[in-house]
Amino acid sequence: MTITVDIARLARGSLLCLGLAAAGALHAQAQPLLGLAEFLALVERGNPELAAARQQRAIAQAEGLVAGAYPNPALEIGGGPWRSRVGAEPGTTSSYGITQPIELPSVRAARIAAAAAGADSAGALADTVRLAIGYQSRQAFYDLLRRKEDERLARENLELLEQIQGRVQKRVEVGEAPRFELVRAEAETLAAQNALAAARLRIEEARGALRRLAGGALASGFDIRGELPVLPDAPALPALQEAVLAGNPALRASAAERERAQRRLEQEQALRLPQPALRLGESRDPEMRATTVGLTLSIPLWDRREGQIAQARAGIDLAAAQAEQQRIQLLRELEAAHARLAIAKRQIVTFEAGLLRSAEAALQVAEAAYRFGERSFLEVLDAQRTLRVVRVDYNQARFERIAAWLDIERLRARDPFQTETP
Repeated sequence: MTITVDIARLARGSLLCLGLAAAGALHAQAQPLLGLAEFLALVERGNPELAAARQQRAIAQAEGLVAGAYPNPALEIGGGPWRSRVGAEPGTTSSYGITQPIELPSVRAARIAAAAAGADSAGALADTVRLAIGYQSRQAFYDLLRRKEDERLARENLELLEQIQGRVQKRVEVGEAPRFELVRAEAETLAAQNALAAARLRIEEARGALRRLAGGALASGFDIRGELPVLPDAPALPALQEAVLAGNPALRASAAERERAQRRLEQEQALRLPQPALRLGESRDPEMRATTVGLTLSIPLWDRREGQIAQARAGIDLAAAQAEQQRIQLLRELEAAHARLAIAKRQIVTFEAGLLRSAEAALQVAEAAYRFGERSFLEVLDAQRTLRVVRVDYNQARFERIAAWLDIERLRARDPFQTETP
């Protein structure tokens, strides 16, 4: 009876373990792999910086409504006791008046044009933010792919060192190798374990960058799918420079700021003229009633807005200097990205032309010679370390080429959320 109960408990325990394992497998399968298009869609919907940029554009457009509004009239109401000089019965007096400021067409047109230029500037700045966030998201996505590849290389390196350590331990046990070789193998294996742990930590850091860009829309255990893209040849530098100067939104923003500064100067100059206001009023007392129509003019006698005009002129010079600075900075970034792209391309060609195969062949030869006692263990470690460095550098060069290409695409103002581009 006792044996039967124990068997039943074991069976229930086995079924429970199988159920938990199946549930874990289903949960793991329920975690979808996120592609580049899905990630970019999440970023476009949930990134807080993109949302703030859109709100800045809406605020600038609302400023256009403010600039186009007409000034409100002012209503005056007064009253008080009235007493006649000729002995009539005392009474009360009242007065009513309304004053309507009349804007000069030059003032109104300049103010509306300045607001329109501000809206253009805000829109161009929003496009700049969209470019920056979009290509930063692409780079973060490819960086996670690169980190996953680094982790795979570190894991393969650890497995290879563990195999080497096992062979060394057997040779030490039978007296074919000194104890020092086993100590060295254990040290190399420990270093490989630390490298693998560091690679996995960098994967989590890269995942964190993607979560921040998506505005917290990604769960902590998400994963991605894809591979580093194959890039086309970049256009020549002069063609890229023309494209950057023609389409980069940062330059459009600088031009719009200069236009707004110019319109502000026109507005301040127009405000030096007398600003009229039309007044209609009526006053009443027990003996008479008077209606008046008048025109009010502000006389620029003491304040001729010299300070405001000087500020507006300085604003134009500042906007022009900032526009030139922006142009130079964009061209400098383009030249740097183009140079990085060329360097990375040459490195990739070098790796693919035979360096990778040579490092792999060197390790195979060293392992075979070590098994036959023709090479020392240190030569195997050197060959294995060389192969690891070559693979990591090749992966780094591929990512650097993609990062440089993304910088060029950002400067050319290509839409970062279109997944047809690499």
